[in-house]
Amino acid sequence: MPLLPDSPADRFANRTRVSQSIPRRLVAERKFHLLPVYALLRTSDLAREGIENSGSFRFADHIYRGKPSGRYGVGLLLDTVLLRLRGARSMRSRFLHSQRELLSVLVGRHKHDATPTQASTHPAESVTVVSVPCGIARDLYQVAEILREYRPADYDRVRFVGLDLDPKPLELSRNLTRGHSNFTFVCADALLPSSLPPDSDAIVSLGFGEFLDDAMLLDFYRNCCAALRPAGRLITSAMSRDRLSDYLARELAELHTHYRTAGQLIELLRSAGFNYVRVDRDEVGLQTLAVATN
Repeated sequence: MPLLPDSPADRFANRTRVSQSIPRRLVAERKFHLLPVYALLRTSDLAREGIENSGSFRFADHIYRGKPSGRYGVGLLLDTVLLRLRGARSMRSRFLHSQRELLSVLVGRHKHDATPTQASTHPAESVTVVSVPCGIARDLYQVAEILREYRPADYDRVRFVGLDLDPKPLELSRNLTRGHSNFTFVCADALLPSSLPPDSDAIVSLGFGEFLDDAMLLDFYRNCCAALRPAGRLITSAMSRDRLSDYLARELAELHTHYRTAGQLIELLRSAGFNYVRVDRDEVGLQTLAVATN
């Protein structure tokens, strides 16, 4: 049974589930073998969140934290197994990728800059870092924690901005970062050009493009390019298909994503106006980790 057309879930690109009852759909499609798998997976907190809310901010944050949890003991064990699957480990790699790249910007070390003769920031200047959509802004929070402890001068000049259309992760992000005065969280549509702060030094966007078609993602990347200062960086990623993770996500959570190769991601970023694109593969081999400079 489809969700109502005017459901609030329709506003979010990652809410791809359309059935009110997954078991009823499985029965209707005569996929009876998946019913016990569905019941078992719901004991895992990670799988249950994915089933109930598609690719939600809690689903991503669970993987980023990497701490298993679940019901009845078996759920905890299953959650541990799921977090070790290639798909989950690959998602976590993009989380760590964003932190490494942000730190390379914020500490004023430019050896990885796209154009060696230009520096995206100067140690004496203020720096604006944007995460869009931010979900639970754990990557920004951990970067802020590192800077405050080890690079207090750099920490003092950074302004962190989190944008998200969903007020729930914004509230959780405010609670997470309540010990930091240099965080701002804004409820805004990531696809609107006016949502992005102008003259940003770095924009992080992870796990968003997987829910946009090529035309929508190209427009989003163009908006990011326009919002960045000269030599500013967009830190983003794309994911390749993992058969097991994709099968479980499609059949049991109706989670449908767009997979892209490194070449496809580079083409989109260059078409959006970025002059230089650096890509790497994560150690799992499923994520293309990209840094684009305008």
